[in-house]
Amino acid sequence: MSRNDQLSNNLNVFIDTCWNDQNVSKLNELVAKNFTRILNGIHVAGNENEMAAHMNVYFTGFPDLKIQYSDAYIEGNNIFMNWECTGSNTGVFGEMRATGKKIKIQGLSHLYFTEEGKLYKEDVYYNELDLLQQLGYTLTSPVLE
Repeated sequence: MSRNDQLSNNLNVFIDTCWNDQNVSKLNELVAKNFTRILNGIHVAGNENEMAAHMNVYFTGFPDLKIQYSDAYIEGNNIFMNWECTGSNTGVFGEMRATGKKIKIQGLSHLYFTEEGKLYKEDVYYNELDLLQQLGYTLTSPVLE
């Protein structure tokens, strides 16, 4: 199996099995011990267990969550991908009550792999305001004096 095929396969396991099938137990085969996830510039997971807990927040809030990627570019030990996430907010999402609303958001991920093909870092970017607005949240104007 070529290097690109190995990384492509690992990406598919990460998206299809870990995310779409909500099988976080597969993370132990896929991620390195020092795995880190950065979401919109914020460190949200520093190892496999923290990543599983982070993913479970999404699975609880959006039990039907699905991720599809449209483009994935492999460059060396990196994958850059555009993705789309859909789901219905029928459960508690973090500290927010269920709204019953559907979401559809797009984002970009940069995945970093070790020489052995283990995922050791993921940088994820998406418009969090768009997500919150789709859930029915609004911004209020600041108080100016």
